[in-house]
Amino acid sequence: MLKMFVREKTWRLLFLLVGFLSGGLGILYGMTFHYILLSMVLFYAILDWDSCVERLRAGRKYILVFIGYFLYLVLQTFFLFGDSGIEGNAHYGIFETTLLNFILVPVYVAMLKGWLTVPLLKRFLFLFCAGCVLLNGYIVFDLLAGEAFSNAQEALGRLYINRFGENKTSLLGGNLLLEPQVFYIVLAALVSYGLIFWSGRKRVKLACGIMFLLLLLFLSFTVSKAGILAFSLGFIVMNICFMKQNAWKFCWVFSVCVLCIGFMLFASDSFEQKYKERVDEVLTEVMNVRQGIYDGSTIAPRIGFVREAYRHANEFAVCGLGVYAKERVKIWLRDSDAGLGEFRNVHNTFLHYWIQGGILGISLVVFLWGVPLYCMVKNRKYSYLIISLVVVVVITNSTCILLDLNNSRLIIVLLSSMFYFHGDVFYELEKS
Repeated sequence: MLKMFVREKTWRLLFLLVGFLSGGLGILYGMTFHYILLSMVLFYAILDWDSCVERLRAGRKYILVFIGYFLYLVLQTFFLFGDSGIEGNAHYGIFETTLLNFILVPVYVAMLKGWLTVPLLKRFLFLFCAGCVLLNGYIVFDLLAGEAFSNAQEALGRLYINRFGENKTSLLGGNLLLEPQVFYIVLAALVSYGLIFWSGRKRVKLACGIMFLLLLLFLSFTVSKAGILAFSLGFIVMNICFMKQNAWKFCWVFSVCVLCIGFMLFASDSFEQKYKERVDEVLTEVMNVRQGIYDGSTIAPRIGFVREAYRHANEFAVCGLGVYAKERVKIWLRDSDAGLGEFRNVHNTFLHYWIQGGILGISLVVFLWGVPLYCMVKNRKYSYLIISLVVVVVITNSTCILLDLNNSRLIIVLLSSMFYFHGDVFYELEKS
């Protein structure tokens, strides 16, 4: 009995550690973080092999979908090496990422079945948000080098102008792209907002409120249109839940948040300047697209990517290009008459996986995000947190290949697997 207690307590502590690290340092080191999960899976399997096999057997249908996709990639590669007529260099990274992300991560989440409780999930989500706040707080001081204490208004202006440092290639020994950073901030902001209502202790509520406001401030620094749109829609979904549960508490919390947000955002003149600049940029690009010009850095090139991919749909629509996908996309964009040569990918996860895996590739993406929603409808246990986070994932992946980036792929698959295997725990969390 004592041995079982120590084992399960250790397993819970490791799970909470995953939450904290995935919200903070996990985003910096790409595939390295997966080996931590692998060691945890092996640790659990060694200590309790029978229970491990039982849980994997219960979740085998979900896991077999990803194993099937991996086997398809292997078979696809075998035929592509034949007389396929495809030119370019082969890129073999898809096999490693499929094994470590789409197979290892669901296996790890399946092993949580049976002992993941509402209190434990609350702690996990809280630590995820705390890790995200600490990382972005460090980035602020790293970019400003102490200037925030001497001239706060000017320091805030710098963060808006340089868009939170944009892509950071040497941060704590890792690298952090802006789009994954925005994605994490939006996820953590919505989770921390929800925890204000779901937490029972006043100190925890206060901590979650502070984290929520800080994360919104960090999000405003990025000046990301997709991130702000994703947060806004997810925020609306979350508030539908809270209005139904407790209208008075919702009005009080919402009013305080709006006042604090307004004060923070308009404390710097650069906020209005930078956002006006981005709006003007969008309007200009929309006008250019109408004239067949795809030059720009926001909407115009993304429309150009879809247009260019459609022109080559006969090459990938059914079977996909597999190991040749990245090289072929580069060639398409380089030779395009729309002037897209400087870009390296299509900036759209759905389109990217369609090009890579054909019909099965895009079906995998739809399955990953659609099956948790299907399970909610089937079981009639609706979680507004799951719905809002899926909305965020879909919107942000429509403007970036987040599901193919080392910085963000793990958290997407981790959350999607948790939504599928533990959707009932999320449901109970919102009822608590």
